[in-house]
Amino acid sequence: MAMNMAENKTLDYALRALQLIFAIIVMGTDGYAIHVFRGHTVYEQFEFGNFYDYYGVPDAWGFLMFCAAWTVLIVIFHLFAGISFADRALIGYIRVAVEAVAVLSWLAGFIAVAVQISTNTCSEGKAPCGSIKAATVFGAFEWLLFMVTAALTVMVVFNSSRKPRASTTKPGAAV
Repeated sequence: MAMNMAENKTLDYALRALQLIFAIIVMGTDGYAIHVFRGHTVYEQFEFGNFYDYYGVPDAWGFLMFCAAWTVLIVIFHLFAGISFADRALIGYIRVAVEAVAVLSWLAGFIAVAVQISTNTCSEGKAPCGSIKAATVFGAFEWLLFMVTAALTVMVVFNSSRKPRASTTKPGAAV
C-alpha cells in the first residue's frame, strides 16, 4: 500500500500544490512582518564608554523568507524532473537530496523564528507579531508537508526497479 501511495501522481501534485500555497502564505506574512518591523536605536551605557546600537530585522525572519523562496524552486524542479527525467537514477538521487535540504531548512527556519517570538523582539503591542506567528505556524506545516513528500520520494527512488539501458548479455552468447 505504501508503494502505491508513493507512486500516486495525483497525491504528489496535491502535496506539491499545498507546499506552494503554504510557501506563498509564508512569503506574504513574513514579508509583511519584515516590512512593518521598525528597527530602533538603543543608547548603550558601559563602564568603558557609551554608544548607539541599532537593532534591525532579525536574521531568522529573512531565513524563513529564503525557505519560502527555496520551496517555490523545489516545487518547480520536482514537477519538471518528474515529467522529463522519471527514469534516470541520478535525478532520483538529486530529488532525495533536495528534499532532505528542504526538510532541514524548514525545520531550522520555523524553530529559529519561534524562539524569537518569546523574546523582546516580538513583545505585546508590536505590529508584526501576529503575522510572524502566522508565518511560523505555516512554516511548521510546510516542514510537515516536506517530511511526507521526502518519505514518498525516498520510497519511489530507492524501491523502484529501473530498467537498464544496455543489454547485459553478450551479442554472441548462446541462448
